[in-house]
Amino acid sequence: MRRAEPRPNEEAEERNRGAPLITIGVTCFNAVGTIGRAVASALQQDWPNKEILIVDDASNDASGALLETLARQNPEIRLVRHLVNKGLPGAQNTIIAEARGEFVAMFDDDDESVPERLQAQWRRIVNYERANRCKLVLCYSNRTVVKDRKSGSNWIARAIGRAAPEPHGIAVADYIFGRAWDQNAVWGMFGSCTLMARREVFLSVGRFDEDFRRCAEWDMAVRAAFRGAHFVAVDQPLVTQYKTDGVEKSGSVSLHYALRLREKHKGYLKERGFYRASRAMARAQFHGGKGRLWTSRAYALIAWAFSPILLWEKLFGRAGRKRTASA
Repeated sequence: MRRAEPRPNEEAEERNRGAPLITIGVTCFNAVGTIGRAVASALQQDWPNKEILIVDDASNDASGALLETLARQNPEIRLVRHLVNKGLPGAQNTIIAEARGEFVAMFDDDDESVPERLQAQWRRIVNYERANRCKLVLCYSNRTVVKDRKSGSNWIARAIGRAAPEPHGIAVADYIFGRAWDQNAVWGMFGSCTLMARREVFLSVGRFDEDFRRCAEWDMAVRAAFRGAHFVAVDQPLVTQYKTDGVEKSGSVSLHYALRLREKHKGYLKERGFYRASRAMARAQFHGGKGRLWTSRAYALIAWAFSPILLWEKLFGRAGRKRTASA
């Protein structure tokens, strides 16, 4: 049975009376042209009790000097500098280790968050915890994706769990690996640039895997799903994400790490009879994202050949109905 959620005025009173400290974790690497706006959006958050923890991941441009200036000007900012570049997951691990807040919200160095982001995600988490009597909650939000600022080709990435019923547990791992999912849950995208959770949740799930320069957030989500975590989101675009190019985002890098993710969790996938099919689905998703529709469909057919249950689930949604019935 769900508990009655607090009225908005009760939420405001609670937030202002004993607002928990929230750590805004900002990662930075060679972002001198964009880090200023990211930090500005952190400073403009209307949450009354926050710290801004910036991790400079061994930048070799002028980012470091700019961050030192911003830290001197704003007492809310703490700056940590890596001597060796560790990649995004390494920077995020430092944020979690150094955070003083009860909650941690991740900010990227080239994105902007609306001023009410912390407030909206805090409310979503605590209301969900109260209603469902659970603590292992990862909270995302919708985001506006700007791919080409000149042409104005923007779109809204809709987040996982943005409405009820929010997915949780093993079904989320299956979703990431490409298997059919519970048709009654609200699915969508993840996005570490929108992620917020209690610090104890991050510590409970474990560190981001620094061997993954890409897909580290998927690996963390898989491990959280294994522990029964709930995946929720605010159904508003709280973040504007500016898509940028880079060595770790080009070519087949994303496919490489998607396949490594399957290799890391090979035991689980083989136990489910889904290892080879999941690898084929990773290739189908990669080529589909590149606009190579025929290649994508060919790999999907291969996945269905390896695991015919995939086709059955896609056509009839049996997996979703079965999971719902046993919940």
